[in-house]
Amino acid sequence: MPTSTSRPTSWSASQPLSESTGLILGIDPGLARTGYALLADGESVVACGSIKTSPGPAPARLLLIADELASILARFSVQEGALEELFMGRNRTSVIGVAQARGALLLGLARAEVPVFEYKPATVKSILTGYGMADKAQLGRMLSLQLRRGEVPGDNHAADAIAIAVCHARSRRLAVMAR
Repeated sequence: MPTSTSRPTSWSASQPLSESTGLILGIDPGLARTGYALLADGESVVACGSIKTSPGPAPARLLLIADELASILARFSVQEGALEELFMGRNRTSVIGVAQARGALLLGLARAEVPVFEYKPATVKSILTGYGMADKAQLGRMLSLQLRRGEVPGDNHAADAIAIAVCHARSRRLAVMAR
């Protein structure tokens, strides 16, 4: 697995960033809930939501996540995917489920030949709020202001996915301008 820095890591280095933005799929991976958001033109939320799995054996839950991702990819013409990097927080047991969900998502995106970029949670917060240690409330307020919405649609997982997609849209603009 490539090492990561504060810049995104591309899993598809053979497909460089293009000038057009197209649809960006932001994903907040999780075994219980995986948030997703489709962002057009770097600021317009086309669709968002959460894939919720019921407690039980991991294989069935991962299959549901993979199937839902395949359904999203079949309905929308996604140009790039952006995921949150794996974060080792206080709850060490949940990281295993998140890692498994990420694996299912990365495999699905690779099968669909969608280039994937990853961002650290602190990078997402920093790009959206200017402060890498911002809390969920601060991130939500800034996101709603920047997207010109009264309220960010969906639950916390969908909101995180929107934030990841916006982070990628802004990062890619800078990368394209730097070329």
